[in-house]
Amino acid sequence: MALAAALGTTQKSGSALLQILPQKSHTNAFRAPILGRIGCLSVRLAETAREIEAALVLRYQVFFAERDQPSNPVERRDADHFDDLCDHLLVFDDSLAGPPESQIVGTYRLLREEHSLLAGGFYSEAEYDVHGLVNRHKSRRFLELGRSCVLPEY
Repeated sequence: MALAAALGTTQKSGSALLQILPQKSHTNAFRAPILGRIGCLSVRLAETAREIEAALVLRYQVFFAERDQPSNPVERRDADHFDDLCDHLLVFDDSLAGPPESQIVGTYRLLREEHSLLAGGFYSEAEYDVHGLVNRHKSRRFLELGRSCVLPEY
């Protein structure tokens, strides 16, 4: 519930409104704006390669290590070819000591339609036929949200 509140969702509509910034190189030094804050939790897009790497490690911990199902025990990270094309929405616990990458407690991967074309389609196309939906709404831009996870204590 804290994560939903940090993302700015409302109980009435159940939807989140996020401004997606133009894709920047993950090596550029820029300050992504805070998109939401509640208590000690803040939400913003990843700014650095270190933050993205920390998000991939967090996904591995939540999806595999905590379930005793290591998928990539050597690298200990959950990554695929989509990650380089995605924006990574991160939840930070600002009360934790250390650099920003050590404060990440949740993550959500955002794949914009124009970047999905570079990946050969959306991630979800492996399981669902979304072509009809996209083709019926050519004037709209689609954003796929996926690989969301939060540390259990949050």
